[in-house]
Amino acid sequence: MSKFYEIEPNLENYWRSIILFGRNVASYKFALAKALYDLKDSGDSVISLEQLAVPFSRHIAEHLVICDKQITSASSKFLDGCRDFNAKQINQDALIDLTVQLGFNNVLDAFHNVHNIVDPEIRTIV
Repeated sequence: MSKFYEIEPNLENYWRSIILFGRNVASYKFALAKALYDLKDSGDSVISLEQLAVPFSRHIAEHLVICDKQITSASSKFLDGCRDFNAKQINQDALIDLTVQLGFNNVLDAFHNVHNIVDPEIRTIV
């Protein structure tokens, strides 16, 4: 039986498989997907980490309000920074700086890996 994303190899099915089966175990992949979707109409063919950090950190901070448990590791300086932002202990500029520095660690490398298969075409999309 074919997997749904192998039936018709198009960008929509690849995107769906990344969101559903991507290697990330935390909600980071959902925040990254939402951030990329937020920026899709920007007209830019290249998006900097600084640009991506704005919606990505916003989505993570919003999700922390709903559910504080985000990761399987014991701690995260990035998530602590998002919590500090939610508590108004740091401003958005500090959160963006922290996101660029720490927020994408492992997220960008794992996002597009589905069943440990790395597709170079998908990597160029991300």
